[in-house]
Amino acid sequence: MPTLAALACVLVVDDEPLALQIVGRMLRGAGYRTLEATGARQALTLIAQAHPPIDLVVTDIVMPETDGRTLGRMIGERHPSVPIIYMSGYPATDMFHRGGSPNPLWPFLQKPFSPDALLQVVRHLLARRSAAEVSRLGA
Repeated sequence: MPTLAALACVLVVDDEPLALQIVGRMLRGAGYRTLEATGARQALTLIAQAHPPIDLVVTDIVMPETDGRTLGRMIGERHPSVPIIYMSGYPATDMFHRGGSPNPLWPFLQKPFSPDALLQVVRHLLARRSAAEVSRLGA
């Protein structure tokens, strides 16, 4: 039987190529399918076109053109069941003090973070999403 990781597709969004590569490698190393985007426009296109659909998004907050908080709001409006993990090299207090987090249920990871820290949050969010879908289908 396939694991949750083997079935899940994670979209990683970061304008910094090295960070994008590292986070993608962490996720692939744990068995997740990954897609990578260098900004919000590309991320939204990938989400709209992905087959099978995106299960989770990991996005940097500080990006040119459209920041990660705005991207999170746009994803939430179009795909409310897709969880989002925010990441930044800046502390969370700097990132969310103006306007707050788009969704307080979505966690924040400060760069640099370990693969274990990322994977723990990914597993938790995917399990929570899966449980919500099972509950919704059973209702």
